[in-house]
Amino acid sequence: MADDGEQAASAGRLRAAGLRSTPARRAVLEVLAGTGDHLDADAVLARVAERAPETHRATVYRALHTLAEHHLVSHTHLPGDATVYHLGDAAGADGHAHLQCHRCGRVIDVPGDLLDPLAATLGQRFGFRLDPTHGALLGRCADCVD
Repeated sequence: MADDGEQAASAGRLRAAGLRSTPARRAVLEVLAGTGDHLDADAVLARVAERAPETHRATVYRALHTLAEHHLVSHTHLPGDATVYHLGDAAGADGHAHLQCHRCGRVIDVPGDLLDPLAATLGQRFGFRLDPTHGALLGRCADCVD
């Protein structure tokens, strides 16, 4: 269960984004703030249900969608997996990109500005604007390199 400080922080983030502070929205923010993992919607639902068993699946999905629209939650599409969620920029999270090991599935967060030189090159050469936070770059992690 979230302590009073976490609940107040979640309520404040919602108000700052112009959103009503509902129990489901607060619970989703608190779940994501309390984990370093990338959680799919079902994992978020399971953790919210531990706090508030009466919360319906559709309520959590709507909360995730609304929070993402207001940049309180970010989602990333990982190849072969469901969409995963984590706190967004408007919730005080740092902008970061994702690397995913295509062998073991591990997801590694890297500072978003690490890809700025690549983004600049793509923009100059192809007129392409890269959004490195929305998907993952695939490769092999240090543990899986041959």
